[in-house]
Amino acid sequence: MKTGSWKKRLFACFIFLLGLYVLWLGTILLRQRARREIPAAKRPSTHEVQGVYHIHTTFSDGRQPLEKVVAAASRQHLDFIILTDHGNPNRASLAGQGWKENVLVLAGSELSVSRGHLVALDFRPPDGTFAQNAEEAVQEVAAEGGFTVIAHPFSKTRWSWGGFTGYAGLEIADSDSMIKQNFWRAIPYLPALLLSPRIFLLKTLERPSQTLRKWDEMAAKQAVYGYFSADAHLAYETLFSCFRLHVLLGEPLAAEFERARAQVFNSLRRGAFYCAVDSARPAGGFIFWAERQRSHFPMGSTVPLAPSSRMQFRAEAAFPFAVQTCLLRDGEVVLRSEGPDISFSSGRPGVYRVEICLRGGSPLARDFPWIISNPIFIREDGL
Repeated sequence: MKTGSWKKRLFACFIFLLGLYVLWLGTILLRQRARREIPAAKRPSTHEVQGVYHIHTTFSDGRQPLEKVVAAASRQHLDFIILTDHGNPNRASLAGQGWKENVLVLAGSELSVSRGHLVALDFRPPDGTFAQNAEEAVQEVAAEGGFTVIAHPFSKTRWSWGGFTGYAGLEIADSDSMIKQNFWRAIPYLPALLLSPRIFLLKTLERPSQTLRKWDEMAAKQAVYGYFSADAHLAYETLFSCFRLHVLLGEPLAAEFERARAQVFNSLRRGAFYCAVDSARPAGGFIFWAERQRSHFPMGSTVPLAPSSRMQFRAEAAFPFAVQTCLLRDGEVVLRSEGPDISFSSGRPGVYRVEICLRGGSPLARDFPWIISNPIFIREDGL
């Protein structure tokens, strides 16, 4: 057979396979675009606001100045953002707080300490710097009225664990680390970067099993809350569409900056928020609580369990798409339900939290939680 004939056949085969690939990728992009536009029903009584935590600007190693970061947040209709520029503390970032383009701009600092990276939030700027020793830094931040969150604990900059239990939060998923670790698994979706970058980003996400196990282990000892972290240095608008905190204020967000700042940080301090991958589907309107007789305990609560008493755990939402909801106790599934609403009675102490996974053609991995609630801590001794 002539060489030219083989070349024509190979070329025809290549064109055929390329056509199939373009058809496959195009179908995915069109289908996910249509599905993402289905909004979740709101629950106005919770006064829920959405924002993004862990953002870097040119005040440290981010690629864009604060003004452009705020513009990206405004285009994504965020209610708030939390800057976490590197520094000890980063005073320029702290000075940039305020209402800008209808976005509440808050700031903390990402500290480099002896055990890894630690985010300090809601503190009064100290006269000097915080200690380099992790445990001392936590205590010094607390002395200035603030609280701390362990950053990207299993990334390249790993956290070295110890017995200290003074941390208020843990980053349970970090988009920057996942993109770097799982870039190659998303290679088939690389052309989507030109048309729909969020699809490529979603395909780099995998269940953070190691971090969730560590969170459950820490939560057994103290109330510690989980954060989805953007760790944004570039591609801000795409990242702002992905990992979000849904904060339940209990009252409207104030127009006055200091009051609004206190509302958001106080809700974070008490775990009154859940984490969601909003670029997969809009996630507003989810609530999780516990009941005992006539008492109501919202997400983040620590509740003493008297002998022979029982708690009723409930979760509700009005999502117009298929989901699977799991209630976990100490990291183990105790109830699995098709749909967003659950009700479960238990007389056992433990750390109870909810995971919701999308069903029906989700762009997320099947086991990656689209929503992760913060826990309700049921303690025998109330601690």
